[in-house]
Amino acid sequence: MAYIYECEVFRAADIRVRWGINEGEGLGLPAQACAGDIYALQRDAKPMKLRLQMADTITLADTPDPVHVHAALQLMSSDGELISAMVLGVGERLCLLPLSPMRVQTGYALIRMDEDSPALRMSELVQGCFGPGTRITMADGQLLPVETLETGMEVLTRDHGAQALRWIGKLTKRAHGAFAPVTFPPGLLGNLGPLTLGPLQRIFLYQRGEERLGGRAELLVQAQYLVDGQRVLQREGGFATHYSLAFDQHQIIYAEGIPVESLLVSRATVERLPETLAQELAQRFPGLNQRAHFAHDLAEGAITEGVRAALLRPKEK
Repeated sequence: MAYIYECEVFRAADIRVRWGINEGEGLGLPAQACAGDIYALQRDAKPMKLRLQMADTITLADTPDPVHVHAALQLMSSDGELISAMVLGVGERLCLLPLSPMRVQTGYALIRMDEDSPALRMSELVQGCFGPGTRITMADGQLLPVETLETGMEVLTRDHGAQALRWIGKLTKRAHGAFAPVTFPPGLLGNLGPLTLGPLQRIFLYQRGEERLGGRAELLVQAQYLVDGQRVLQREGGFATHYSLAFDQHQIIYAEGIPVESLLVSRATVERLPETLAQELAQRFPGLNQRAHFAHDLAEGAITEGVRAALLRPKEK
């Protein structure tokens, strides 16, 4: 089955190296890029709208022209904002598809380029999702399995108290890559029961003391970066069902007593969802402009074995 995605991309020539080995040049193919180069979106850059047809291959929806995913990028601004993006070949054009908004004329350092993931299917990059049986803390203190929730129910949030649940997404796909669920055993993070999350689901961590990872007290860490193969396991194979929860604003909620983020509703979110979910979400959130939580996003490269061990250290009772 094919899905249609409408997205906005920028010409690679409109994203130029402000400082670094390739200073003055536009974004090029992976072989030409250098880690540490600082890119900036030009002030006069105008996005181009594309309609992509996602099936076994990616093509433009209106023509048979193929779309090639050259690489996935991670870029970081000087103030710590992390941007994920895809380098796409669209016919003879080279383009960048940011998966979250890029600020004009802001410097973004290239910190990672992954050429080994042409399966970076946008339909698989779903964030903010929970496995069946994961209990969500409600406004009245009850813990209810995510699959029993209904829109309109009030959920406890970290920053805004009780908030009505606006949208619930459910998606079942092969448990592979970005859909291979990650499970934390009871108590490892202080969680009340087994905690099963999508690998891209970010967990909110609060750090005390002076030795803070990322230099900030508050961190958001993707579940996949905490997999150690012993206590935190990722299941590949078979099928997995994921539930996504959205509110009027992006929220930190509680799953098995652990603070995690809700689905961030933005244009980039909708572009990454299968069409049936994307259409429903776009209708319920016509603005598509939620702001992400302010906590620092700890990227994969920052998580060494020692850092992972520190994050997974048993919590004091």
